Amino acid sequence: MKSYIERVSRGRVVVEHYPGAQLGHFRQSVEQVQLGSLELTFTTGGGISNLFPPIQAFDIPYLYRSDRVVDKFMDDPIINATLRKDLLEATKTVRLMGISGDHGWRSFITNRDVKVASDLEGLKVRTIESPISMELARALGANPTPIPWQELYTSLGTGIVSGTKNSISDVLDISFTDFLKYAVLDKHTFTFFFWYASDTWIKSLPPDVQKIVLDGFRAMKVTCGGYIDAAMLPKWKKWDEIGGKVYIPTAEEKKTFLPGQKAVADWFTAKYGDRYYKMIQEAVKRAETVIDAEDKAVLSN
Repeated sequence: MKSYIERVSRGRVVVEHYPGAQLGHFRQSVEQVQLGSLELTFTTGGGISNLFPPIQAFDIPYLYRSDRVVDKFMDDPIINATLRKDLLEATKTVRLMGISGDHGWRSFITNRDVKVASDLEGLKVRTIESPISMELARALGANPTPIPWQELYTSLGTGIVSGTKNSISDVLDISFTDFLKYAVLDKHTFTFFFWYASDTWIKSLPPDVQKIVLDGFRAMKVTCGGYIDAAMLPKWKKWDEIGGKVYIPTAEEKKTFLPGQKAVADWFTAKYGDRYYKMIQEAVKRAETVIDAEDKAVLSN
């Protein structure tokens, strides 16, 4: 995005990039966008749940059956328009740019062999500071423990937690494999990144620059979508080299995790209503219908 915007704007816009939480964690970054001291940022759903709790519905587990469904879902016009409107009403100044992927699917990665949900019983699992993430771990019998990302390595080393809900990429990038060797690919949630702009800032730009920024975001979104697939093959190889074990549940074994979906959905709808849950389910069905039609068209005749 930086390269695109600076190149196409011919230097009229300079993008300063601050990775690694240099400007604070998710919540602090969103608050800076809200105040106008930061122009752009992103969070996971949990990262903005304090300002807009219904966004947690995107993390209700086991809703998305495949990467293709996720790809179409992220561009669903009803999802994007509704979330953009509701976020603006809730925050006054935080405008949703769109939704992207990057880190892929979250699964349980632990220091013990897990094949079915009951294998998680009593395990101390690190979660993000999101009630919905904690509810899933609790529903499956684990003990959820919210820990900041920067403190997770030490927490694993000292035994405060014995597992986490992340992607293989996350675990390898920070050497959590020093303590974790087992992954069960239950793929309970997909790591959506929600991108925001300061409404005041983006509306202050000349129309042609606004378009450049939006096109730059789109270029970044495409890169985010393709990056994880390209990056994962060498990471899986590294996981294998260090003795990591991967288990893919059978259809019957996967069913043992599904009570977690009901428990989380019941918790969410009791607290925030079913509007967002139903909207997401309908968007998933639209994506699945389009994919089924695409496949049928390829295979017919």
